[in-house]
Amino acid sequence: MDAPGLKALVKCLPSGIKAVVAAPATERSACGHSISLGQKLRVEETRSKGIGYYRVHGTPADAVKFALSVLTDFKPDLVVSGINHGANTGVSVYYSGTISAAREGFINHVPAIAVSLCSKTSKDFRGAADFARRLIKAYAAKKFPRNVMLNVNVPPLAPEKIRGVRVTKQAASRFIEEFVTEKARSGKKVYSLAGEIELIRPDGTSDEEAVAEGYISLTPLKLDLTEYDLMPIFETWAKTEKGASYV
Repeated sequence: MDAPGLKALVKCLPSGIKAVVAAPATERSACGHSISLGQKLRVEETRSKGIGYYRVHGTPADAVKFALSVLTDFKPDLVVSGINHGANTGVSVYYSGTISAAREGFINHVPAIAVSLCSKTSKDFRGAADFARRLIKAYAAKKFPRNVMLNVNVPPLAPEKIRGVRVTKQAASRFIEEFVTEKARSGKKVYSLAGEIELIRPDGTSDEEAVAEGYISLTPLKLDLTEYDLMPIFETWAKTEKGASYV
């Protein structure tokens, strides 16, 4: 809730936009789309400058679920998640709490945007905030379809040095993990996870490559992960297995 990126996002909201802020109470990076199922969810409410703030002691997806389910007097036209401190390109889409918060809104039929500044150290959110503001204004003007979720990644550059915007695909990539051994505790082995992303088959059209070249990456995402082209193969196999006994 106290993240500088979130504060930058609230500050950049266009005039006339009514907003509610619901966010995790603490840092929840790389928690994916986890939810606090079976746990009591503590929520603290405050108000500032006409905006309701809800500090949710849970995950990013919990925060959006809470806002959409409990705050029934507020029906959002758009969910904006971020501004995250760190890239959410390529395979990071599957681990990111920021993406998952946007996805939770989209699952509930609310268009959504996830915005990330591609640096863990930069404190300059101006470029990301300005682009988020322009996207929000475009949605308010009904320039975009509602059946899409946008993943935005902004290079850590001063606004005047950002080269432009590229509409990109999600990069084919993977994490090269490194488990670093730390000092043993009570005789048990302890590791910390580190590593970096490896880009697979770069072709100049991905989010990773756009950001590396100084462009804002704008990637439309969808929910359905079904591999339709391969369904006939498995349908054929299933027919040959008809009547087989499964134990």
